[in-house]
Amino acid sequence: MAVDLDVITGLNGADNMGGYKSRLLWYPESDFSAAPLLPKVIAANEDYVTAAGAFVPKVAGTKPTVFNATDATVKYSAPSQGELEGQSYAPTGEFYRAGSKVEYGAFARKYNNTPGYLVLEDMDGKQILVGQPGLLCNLKAEYDGGQKRADRRGIKFTFSADSLAPVVYLGTHIDIDALLAD
Repeated sequence: MAVDLDVITGLNGADNMGGYKSRLLWYPESDFSAAPLLPKVIAANEDYVTAAGAFVPKVAGTKPTVFNATDATVKYSAPSQGELEGQSYAPTGEFYRAGSKVEYGAFARKYNNTPGYLVLEDMDGKQILVGQPGLLCNLKAEYDGGQKRADRRGIKFTFSADSLAPVVYLGTHIDIDALLAD
């Protein structure tokens, strides 16, 4: 396999805002028979980090859960892991939902210990996939009711997976507004 060593240029004049939008998608593995995959054959540099394909529900009409996190609480990072000549990445992150609605607690209980795929959207609109078949994403939830009346209360969700790439972008954009409209 040839390695393309093209010059990687800077971001002169381009936006580089960090952070993520507050809407996330959760696809439990048990509800979907297929998910977007990184290609096995690399034809272009983008193929190293772009998943192709679509989520295929096991039962027609099954949709992912759309979760609205509290603004500016979605975080993602992917530190490297492993030994020399055997390194991969460990995507991790968190999101938070302020409040004590029953729906938030139900989401936490329902998907705790449920492997699947999480989709985040960055500020440029690129969607990031956390989890691949065999390297699934896991959620963990923690409720904090606060101590003082002025304390924020809600549920913090952390997620983690293993990955061959530091970030995996979806090749086909998922229209979250259309999911919400149905």
